[in-house]
Amino acid sequence: MNLRRWAAVAVAAAVLGAVGAPPASAATAPAVTVTPATGLDPAGTSITVKGTGFAPDANDGKGFGVRVGPAKDDVRTRTATGFQVSKLVKKDAVGVQIPLNADGSWELTVPVKAEYTSAGATYNAASQPFSVYVFGWDTPDLTWDSTTALKFTGAGDPPPAATTGLDWGLKQTWRSYIERFGGTATADRGATATPSPYRWPAGPSTFDGKTGKGSVAFGGRVTFVLEPHLIWNFELSNPKVTFAGDGTGKLSATVGYSFYGTKAAPEQVRAPSEVDFADLKFTATPRQEGGNVVADIASATLTEAGAGAFAGFYPAAADLDAGKLVFPGKIGGTEPPATTPPTTTPPPSSTTTPPSTCALSPGALTRGNLLWGFKKSFRSYVGGGTGTTITATEGAEVTNVDEVAGKAIPTGAYRFPLGSGQYTAAGEFTARFGGQVAFSYPAHFFTLVLANPKVTVAQGKGTLSADVELRTTAGAPSPPVSKPGVALANLDLATATTTPGAGTLTVSAIKAALTSSDAFAGFYQAGDALDEPTVTLAASCATLPPAGNPGGPGAPGGSGTDLVPDVAFRPDNLASTGVSLTGVYWGLALLAAGGSLLLWTRRRAIRSTK
Repeated sequence: MNLRRWAAVAVAAAVLGAVGAPPASAATAPAVTVTPATGLDPAGTSITVKGTGFAPDANDGKGFGVRVGPAKDDVRTRTATGFQVSKLVKKDAVGVQIPLNADGSWELTVPVKAEYTSAGATYNAASQPFSVYVFGWDTPDLTWDSTTALKFTGAGDPPPAATTGLDWGLKQTWRSYIERFGGTATADRGATATPSPYRWPAGPSTFDGKTGKGSVAFGGRVTFVLEPHLIWNFELSNPKVTFAGDGTGKLSATVGYSFYGTKAAPEQVRAPSEVDFADLKFTATPRQEGGNVVADIASATLTEAGAGAFAGFYPAAADLDAGKLVFPGKIGGTEPPATTPPTTTPPPSSTTTPPSTCALSPGALTRGNLLWGFKKSFRSYVGGGTGTTITATEGAEVTNVDEVAGKAIPTGAYRFPLGSGQYTAAGEFTARFGGQVAFSYPAHFFTLVLANPKVTVAQGKGTLSADVELRTTAGAPSPPVSKPGVALANLDLATATTTPGAGTLTVSAIKAALTSSDAFAGFYQAGDALDEPTVTLAASCATLPPAGNPGGPGAPGGSGTDLVPDVAFRPDNLASTGVSLTGVYWGLALLAAGGSLLLWTRRRAIRSTK
């Protein structure tokens, strides 16, 4: 047996320990019906909105929003106004919330009119078509998003509206290849197979019409299958276009696949995760068309990371399809059309917009996330193995921040959502995060899981702890290890960057160091660098800033590629000295006790060689 594999298990055991529950099984896809949706009386008609497939615990149990009104770029935000209906569907509903049943169904009956006034503005379906919008509450995830148009009779019939979304087909030669050999391409989760050839529905946007910079998220998924060629699954979902403001941009997306081997046991697997997929060039600056912003993609080329996510089917810089995106917004400060109600009183003498009243104060912390890659060298080590996987579940996400280039599986840093916390000041808080990340290396007999990290900060110092678990398989030299709430890193905020916002606080570039030598069974010393975490905290009234930098490299990757110890410290190297390995194996088996026995055995073995 290769003793280096045993050593890898031992290192993983000493690094961390505690895993969360396995991911839930796939559920019925969410679906929404609106009855009636056409022939509505402009003076008022009751409509019934029904939903199915909305798992009560999905979206971290936060529920789902339902709004009725015109297409507005803030339709998904918590504090949006200007809608004649705004409801929250949730399990254990209280007050005016809509109950979400255990089977994932819900129902809402409300009256709607062709014209109404809200927040000082009048909206009319004749000039601004109305729709029923359903979406995940307080999340950028577009899995549950749907839009159902409403049509009123007579004067209330709306003119055709510009359809928002991203028209993009990935790559024409790839589609032709799949079709030519009898494969399938399935668009779902809001994506449709027309017109060019896929349309991805528009979602949240941070686009700034004055600078031409920002990003637009889109929903939907397209899945390609070609079983005769051992392509069991290749899926691309939730594309996002980022504008650099200079006529260029990037397209990122969540990509996953399973290839070769057998359908039950594929040889190459990539868990769905975000990647910078394509470099973009636009034909011109984005333009205004009614209440929407329109941008034409002149060319798209595959990035190096995108080529890896495509499993090498195409090289970096390969041409992809051009496309077009339409999304609600404004250019250069122009406002989408809206009418205001008549008034007989003079306008106020001052038009100064009052400052935001949203503030992150003690007791107001309700939202946030942690962006942390743990240790880049460990991500590289697992990412470079055969049959390995790195997966994020229970609300955690694998991002493309600080991704290790050239790996077949996602190796970027991880985003953990806030669960709870206490905020006192910018330099004093405790934040508990949810989610888990599992590193699986079957050839080295282990799966290591990092879950529920917690960050505590006070007086410029702090601690990052987490639940960790080592799962081992037959042939591993050590038993499973579970360590809930173990302290992993000492934090130093002396050189950290603190960025306050309207109800938000982001602390980035936090120095993180190993808490003790026992944390790595003596292979590393206390103080060795880990990846630098970024903590974002927010009040319920705030809009969360983007976590990390999905458009490029993130925080430094700690101490490089030194996670797997130098040869001088690996157990199989001791074999070449003639030293008995029995003591070493006992140390590996007892790492759960804290690693001190292995450290003692290693030192004793080294002394005996002198």
